Amino acid sequence: MMKNSTLIALRSFIVSAGATAASSFIGVFGVFLGATAVEMGWLQSTANAISNGGQLLWGRISDRFGRRKPFLISGSIVLGVLWYLLTTVRTPVGLIIVYAAISLFGSLITVNWFSLIADQVDSSVRGRFLSIVNILSSAGTIISLIVMVFLFHGTVTRDIFIPFSAAAGSYIISAVLMSFLRESGSARKFAGSLISTLKSARRENRLFYRYFMAMNVQGFFWSMAWPMFPMTIVLVMHFDLSQVAILTVASLSTSVLVQYALGRITDHVSRPPLIFGNRLLLSAIPLMYAFFTDFRDFMVLEVYSGILGSIQNVVMNSYLLDIVPEGHRAEYISIINGFNGLIYLVGALSGGYVLAFMEALFPIRIALMYSYMVVFLGRFLSAFLFIGLKEPDQRGRAPLSLYSLILRFKQPGSPSGGTMRFR
Repeated sequence: MMKNSTLIALRSFIVSAGATAASSFIGVFGVFLGATAVEMGWLQSTANAISNGGQLLWGRISDRFGRRKPFLISGSIVLGVLWYLLTTVRTPVGLIIVYAAISLFGSLITVNWFSLIADQVDSSVRGRFLSIVNILSSAGTIISLIVMVFLFHGTVTRDIFIPFSAAAGSYIISAVLMSFLRESGSARKFAGSLISTLKSARRENRLFYRYFMAMNVQGFFWSMAWPMFPMTIVLVMHFDLSQVAILTVASLSTSVLVQYALGRITDHVSRPPLIFGNRLLLSAIPLMYAFFTDFRDFMVLEVYSGILGSIQNVVMNSYLLDIVPEGHRAEYISIINGFNGLIYLVGALSGGYVLAFMEALFPIRIALMYSYMVVFLGRFLSAFLFIGLKEPDQRGRAPLSLYSLILRFKQPGSPSGGTMRFR
């Protein structure tokens, strides 16, 4: 019988090759189905809000039950059915509803998955183990997308069966793998009271509160662009599924390589200036979407996005771990997740309605250009909120560990918009 650690690593590879790769096509599939700007706003906003908020709900239910295995098996089966159902969807409204359900049960998997790792993997080796899991996950997604490039050859409604059915299969296999898991002991608590912890943070942890406010203000403008990205990819650039896959591979591969290098130096640099510079540079991505004109330009954009996205993940996760109290990391991460979900809901909806307003006045390309200018201005100005961040006064830095992976920032230039990363 396989060890629990082997089952966890194998499952990570399989689900990443299936569901994570498939999620790269959700936004562009919506546009191919004829979704309006407003419908794209609802698609992105509901998915992100339910994914983040659902973690708080499922975390408490799982804690009361005391075990992770039943939730991982049942959630995987439900997700397998939902992803297969997605292959039959042919209307934007149907896509919004089914993907919202996928997001809800995806959050069930996420919170129980990382809690399972905390329960099953000893803290002394958890960092190294998680780095291996992340490498396997990234490799699974990249390999799967490359294979799909050679499999796509027909219409979008026919080709989309390939990634969505692969996602369904990956979760069914996941359920089988988790049935062999040996779970013992009581599950660890994942989240505390969101509101009471936030009030306490405002009084006693100014570093966290300043970071929290900056992330939420910029998060609004961050998510405004998500409905716009896939509309540019399909309606303006006319890229097909193969090209979307190649763009995603370019961004993800760059991110993996840069992240590996950054993990070695992040403990030896002052992070606040790096965070500020990174957020400032990321504000340029909407301008690139507005003015780039061919596939090579977008390849450059995705490499740029991959580099900055890796800085975002490594440096900002490292900083976040150091500004939250020891022993309360899960509580504080739940605050970030909960409020980010609400902000993303409002932001993505606002982006959809702004674009719809512009479309009523201008042709689609011009409407997108003006909409991107609004997003750029908001991102650029809100980036200056990060200029007040300070390094915490402490010796050494917390290693990137379990809770740094619960908060996974959205890839800033993903052609599908706010791509979901289900575990």
